[in-house]
Amino acid sequence: MKHLIIFNSAAGEGKAKDYLPNIEYSFNELDYEVHITAKPGEATTFLREYLSKYKGPVRVYACGGDGTLNECVNGVYGFDNVELACYAIGTGNDFVKIYGGEKNFSDLIRLINGKSHPVDLSVITGPSLESPMYSINVINIGFDAIVGAYGNLYKEKGKKDPYSKALLPAIFKGRFNKIKVTVDGEVITKKKMLLCSAAHGQYIGGKYRCAPRSVNTDGLIDICLFHTMTIFGFLGILNAFTEGKHFEKKNYQKKIVYRQVKHVLIESEKEMDICVDGEMLKGKTFEIKSLPGAIRFVIPE
Repeated sequence: MKHLIIFNSAAGEGKAKDYLPNIEYSFNELDYEVHITAKPGEATTFLREYLSKYKGPVRVYACGGDGTLNECVNGVYGFDNVELACYAIGTGNDFVKIYGGEKNFSDLIRLINGKSHPVDLSVITGPSLESPMYSINVINIGFDAIVGAYGNLYKEKGKKDPYSKALLPAIFKGRFNKIKVTVDGEVITKKKMLLCSAAHGQYIGGKYRCAPRSVNTDGLIDICLFHTMTIFGFLGILNAFTEGKHFEKKNYQKKIVYRQVKHVLIESEKEMDICVDGEMLKGKTFEIKSLPGAIRFVIPE
């Protein structure tokens, strides 16, 4: 088997480059190849070109964080000869938390000896997208996506801890979203909503367990939608949302909608932010469909 290593040296706030010698040592006696990405999005383009020519069995290793994993998912989808592994050396490493976290996915020997299993993806399409995009973890709209948009803006300006700083403006400007969400033909929004996640994974933002009931092998998308609430109401449920216990808060049940579905339609009169596995998009209309068992993902030995 060919071991193709996609290495993002900018991951983990630039600390990932320290892992390269260990990677080359661990793969020394195997048929391996390293590709170091130079810019965002390059991994997807490189993989699709590489895999369209290489027909033998390949295991691709996404070496970085959730962004690198997402790029590799979009690069390997549709190729039957490929397995995808994740060497978790990024900052958040949200997706692998459902398999025990980054400790399990930072041991290269266990990863090399691991076995692959089919897992679900979502495909997202819309007029603002040049091509379909695939998600292995969580798609967010509303408050979470607005935090991501502000965080990226602050990051570009060189501010420290940009996503924590993004919480304050989002609390005031991101709680009243006129977005219509339709799942399997059912409209689940009222006039305005706070946030909505469409998940195969369970975690976002490094620590928030937004979809605690999600199972990424059941062929379904877990939908968790919060209707608009007061600032005090939002702060009151934040700890439960972090721990994945928001469904247990009885006094919030009228504010939360939970569904397991195969199809999602998101519509807004104004351009909205949407976050796909940490990657930010903009548009007015998006369609999400579940793709059961779409790729083979490697779980460490």
